[in-house]
Amino acid sequence: MQFSERFEQEGMQMLRHLEQVLLTGQMHTVIHQYQEISPDILKVQLALFRTKYSVQTSTDVVAVLQGMFPEVRGLFDQIETVARLLVVPVSSAEPERSFSSLRRLKTRLRSNMTQIRLNSVGVCHVHKDKLDRLNRKKIAEQFVSCKESRKSTFGSFK
Repeated sequence: MQFSERFEQEGMQMLRHLEQVLLTGQMHTVIHQYQEISPDILKVQLALFRTKYSVQTSTDVVAVLQGMFPEVRGLFDQIETVARLLVVPVSSAEPERSFSSLRRLKTRLRSNMTQIRLNSVGVCHVHKDKLDRLNRKKIAEQFVSCKESRKSTFGSFK
């Protein structure tokens, strides 16, 4: 009983109709509830998409879109919008982790940090595994070699 109640909610019905539009190309009134979707453009894009690609699920559509070059994917922007609406994360764990990271980064000592610096530190925190693999010595050498004044200040790294 609870299982059917959960999946028969109005929001789930809307998502089911939205997925059917994506998979069959048949327009439904649910499309008009989303301002970011243009029904006429979506219909044309779906017709073109379906002539080239055979998909069975919304996951297939996402996989096809991810495999496209960005320039080509731009031709199917309405389809991409519908696909994004269908694959919204179900849990809030990822946003909660982001806010938790933000709390650690913006301590009282760093409370006067500008937005640009906070964004940069946040990106560094998220991609710390990639940053750890960088050759810091090579980066420092490139930085110093750009200007003569840097060479006199920092010296040589060799």
